[in-house]
Amino acid sequence: MRPDSRPMSHSRGEITTFVMPHMQNVLGDLFGGHLAALVDQSAAVAAIRHAGGPAVTKSIDRLDFHHPIPVGALVTCYATVDFVGNSSMDITVQVWSEEVSTGERRHTHTAHVVFVAIDSERRPTRVPRLVPETAEEHRRFEEARARHEARPRG
Repeated sequence: MRPDSRPMSHSRGEITTFVMPHMQNVLGDLFGGHLAALVDQSAAVAAIRHAGGPAVTKSIDRLDFHHPIPVGALVTCYATVDFVGNSSMDITVQVWSEEVSTGERRHTHTAHVVFVAIDSERRPTRVPRLVPETAEEHRRFEEARARHEARPRG
């Protein structure tokens, strides 16, 4: 592998937390704003790990809500860098909830986030090439490339 590249397996982020009462919406589930913050934080971990330095959110292209997460559940966000441009990183975040008493896990949300690596003067800076190694990583890479190419520039 070239020194200016990293395998997809290197560029991951994960955050787990317990959903507390102060994080609930009026229905007693995790408030969407708290979820968005967790998604952003886990994506930041993956982006910073891949870039090897600071990176900032450019956009949250999509955040799909499949199932609510009740207060008392564990929530885990798994972030993977799936495609890179010159300074940008396309990241997928899968959110899972876990009912602690039963151990039941459920995929509850999916997000697509874009981060940009920045230098000490907060200007975009080049990121290492991303190297998919497994069939699953190649699939994610191609799906993210299609999203990247379809995104409006500007």
